[in-house]
Amino acid sequence: MDYPGVDHFSVVSLVSIAIATVNVMVMLGVSLVHPRESGPPIWALGNVIFAIGIATLTLRTPETQSYLFFCGNVAFVVGYVVFWWGCARFQQRPAPYRASLAIILLHLAPFSFFLFIEPNTVARIIVMATTLAIICAAISWMMLRRIEPGLLQSQALVGMIFGVLAVLYLLRSVAVATGALDVSDFGKGPLGSGVFILPAVGSLLATAACALMLTQRLQYRLQATVCSDALTGLLNRGLLDEIGAKEVSRARRHREPLSVLAFDTDFLGRINREHGVGAGDAALRHIAEIVSSNLRLEDHFGRLDGGTFCVIIPATPLQGSINLAERLRSRIASAPLRLDGNAAATVTASFGVSSLGLHGDDWASMLQRASMALDQAKAQGRNRIEVAALEERSFRRT
Repeated sequence: MDYPGVDHFSVVSLVSIAIATVNVMVMLGVSLVHPRESGPPIWALGNVIFAIGIATLTLRTPETQSYLFFCGNVAFVVGYVVFWWGCARFQQRPAPYRASLAIILLHLAPFSFFLFIEPNTVARIIVMATTLAIICAAISWMMLRRIEPGLLQSQALVGMIFGVLAVLYLLRSVAVATGALDVSDFGKGPLGSGVFILPAVGSLLATAACALMLTQRLQYRLQATVCSDALTGLLNRGLLDEIGAKEVSRARRHREPLSVLAFDTDFLGRINREHGVGAGDAALRHIAEIVSSNLRLEDHFGRLDGGTFCVIIPATPLQGSINLAERLRSRIASAPLRLDGNAAATVTASFGVSSLGLHGDDWASMLQRASMALDQAKAQGRNRIEVAALEERSFRRT
């Protein structure tokens, strides 16, 4: 007989099913708290399928072993695929349907061959463990590749949990292939029980991390709403001042350059007069989109007041910030603002640039010098860039 005895699985199965049930209850509760999130119900469905797979393997008998063994293991794979979909929805991404279908079909071919045509328990376990390792690795890569702002701890934890599960499944495949773990030991002893219990425990930890992810996302969005400009969605003046002070402290501590751009929308009042009420707001949003798409992730972009914006540029010397300002000025001037009725307006901006050490040793002085340079650019014709005047002590240093 080439399959483990049913009695080996009794306690292990009950524990695994109990953990899966807890996961389902937790995610159903999370679904009530976050009714607009589609990730929790999908995750709960994955745990239901996972529990069905365990129950199917437990209830099989020698007479029905092939068919129930096939259904149970397919349920395992499908359950992990649904976990994959749930993680994608937790990240607000489309579920990877095509990749999932490809993995399931590629799994069924060798698994069915070693079950019905050339029965081989070792080969089946290797195929099964390898498939689950691939799915867990895909989930880990998806979660760790791009971590959403504000979700560093929870999202990274989910990614690491599935990374560990991928390694465990791969080790199971290697252990069975090399004979280090005999199939008759499955469900018995710490090692034999661990190959079933550990994935269930990992799923429970991932469930908690996913629930934490939704809570952190809600907190981050609430904080972003409080700290963002209502019109453009950018950082507001208060948060800019806070970030600016921190960046100055960090730059001085690590002896890195730091630059600030202050820029203003040219003739904002004229745009409103010529194109109607609301055209000025559209111009501000237009500029915000252009500038945001041309900044690095580590740059900080916000609105000071009216049509005036500010960009904090860490680890960038004066010349680099001047080059960035010129690129932004050119992109803004060359992108016409589309208004209602197919009308178009040309929008330009004037820039002032300052740098830490040359134009100030703290955030307030850097912003003040950049604003003074901005005023100078506007006085000299607009749609241009001016660099802040050097401080007197900067002349002494040079």
